[in-house]
Amino acid sequence: MEKQVVDVLTGTTECDIDWRMLNMNAELVASSLSLTLRSGLHMLRPYWRSNVNSGDGVVPINHILKFETFGHPCSLQTTLRQEFQIRLVTTRNDDGSLKRGHLVLTCQLFKADNLVGRSEFWLALTRPLAPPDERMPSDVPEGLKFLKEHEMSEDDLLSRDIESYRCEGSGEKLTYDTQPVVFHMDQSDQYRHINTVKYMDRVLDLLSLQYHKIGGDVGRLRFHEIVIYFRKPFVPGQVADAELDFVHHKDGFHGAVRFYHCNGDGTRSERISMAMETRGPLADDV
Repeated sequence: MEKQVVDVLTGTTECDIDWRMLNMNAELVASSLSLTLRSGLHMLRPYWRSNVNSGDGVVPINHILKFETFGHPCSLQTTLRQEFQIRLVTTRNDDGSLKRGHLVLTCQLFKADNLVGRSEFWLALTRPLAPPDERMPSDVPEGLKFLKEHEMSEDDLLSRDIESYRCEGSGEKLTYDTQPVVFHMDQSDQYRHINTVKYMDRVLDLLSLQYHKIGGDVGRLRFHEIVIYFRKPFVPGQVADAELDFVHHKDGFHGAVRFYHCNGDGTRSERISMAMETRGPLADDV
């Protein structure tokens, strides 16, 4: 009997808003939408349970993420409806072996019928604890082969190059800075990388400080959109050279940060290791 192939896996769950998800004005915090990943991946459990320490060691790790909020007020303990979709996006070599594979998980959060948040996770299929030349699996894990393989489209997050995470502007509206960033053990995760949330916290702090340095009222910043691209992870003890761009307008802002690995002699890598971009309004009241 031929195995049924699913185009897109869908599911709906509920979550209650907790204190980590709101700011003082009862606005949903965009970076808190990273919490939606766990519920979405639970949809795969009947088919595939990844484990970095068993089986083939293949797991989905964060590659490109996008979080959006829309300024709707929400109360503590409000129940949100989470509507998930998971699709499989692959690129194959001429011999049919897997060149690149991603699980793409999207989540829309609704308060009643109002869309209050959206998250999108591009999760690379990899063996993070394997030797460097063995980290890319040669095929899609057997437990995921029930999903149809989709090709990447020009509108997908993955089609955008990491070098494009920059701000454009001129004159006083565009500012630029560089800062060293270091990482300690308590910022790491089970895959021995720095945790995604720790990057976001650090980047938003750096951009806020940059806005303060030019005389801006940091209390007006509302980070309603965050996109983060991981090319090469950092581990505890490593040093990053961070390039910061910030553009402010009358009612909004655009910020971007690019992290480079620094060598022991103080020189930095030629290529960007991680980049993040964020946008939002400048609120009138604090």
